Amino acid sequence: MLHFKLLGTAAGGGFPQWNCACRFCDLCRQQPLRAAARLQLQSAVSSDGEDWFLLNASPDLRSQMGATPELQPVTGKGQRNTPIRAVVLTGADLDQVLGLLLLREFQPLLVYATSVVRQTLQANTFFRMLDRLPGQITWIDIRPNEPFQLAESQIVCTPIPLPGALPFYASAIHGVPEGEASVGLLLECKGKRIAYTPNVPEVTDDLRRLYRSCEAIFVDATFWSDTELNRLQPGTPLARSIGHVPLGGEDGTLALLRDVSVPIKVLLHINNTNPILDSLSTEFEEVVRAGWQIGQDGWELILQPSSKAAA
Repeated sequence: MLHFKLLGTAAGGGFPQWNCACRFCDLCRQQPLRAAARLQLQSAVSSDGEDWFLLNASPDLRSQMGATPELQPVTGKGQRNTPIRAVVLTGADLDQVLGLLLLREFQPLLVYATSVVRQTLQANTFFRMLDRLPGQITWIDIRPNEPFQLAESQIVCTPIPLPGALPFYASAIHGVPEGEASVGLLLECKGKRIAYTPNVPEVTDDLRRLYRSCEAIFVDATFWSDTELNRLQPGTPLARSIGHVPLGGEDGTLALLRDVSVPIKVLLHINNTNPILDSLSTEFEEVVRAGWQIGQDGWELILQPSSKAAA
């Protein structure tokens, strides 16, 4: 089977954001049933429900593990144990890697990442906390479009190359191989396929073809419009300039994927400025009419080899 769990669905800062009193963050604080609070994006996947693989490592990871029994130590397996077998990194953004520092208690850790992401983190002295003992961390380099098996699971993972650059803190690193700074993930198990793309800088024909081959797709929903941040705080960048195709408009994700027929289509990585966070908004209704689900913290999906998807 292919067992997938969403542990958090918000973009950086979570929802409500700690320093924000915009109408959506205020709505979340005042009417949480209408606009539910969300932790920062974090997902996990398993082929047997016992051994789990984290997709990135969010700053909220400790709280997310505490709220997820499947990710907690098991009584009878020794004083120190974890069902988490590895972490797969899709980039080096802080929202994707800070949670690694929460896994530093001398627990052997297996991390899959492109070579440039690995080198970026190894160059940062903070991440030496993961390598204080021999064998504490094991890095495995992954390459765009080259499938690999997740440890001893039945899941085959293929990195999907995406346009993009390393984050600001790594701007001094040059010569980044094309498609290695940011990747999506194609997850396959016994004929079932999931596309995990929480960061989509461009909707290409290749990406549409990939989506059509899947039972479920998880797609970037950071912003509704290109100018969303700029309207709230003048001087901030446009959505597309920081690697996110907005959802709305004739050239937005909903329109560009209108003809992509997939049984399960889920939006995630939702910024606190996005009106789809309000369950009574016209934008929320437009998303639902288009056949999309808006991802929720704690949502899970189980795809069985010989049956239809069950969520």
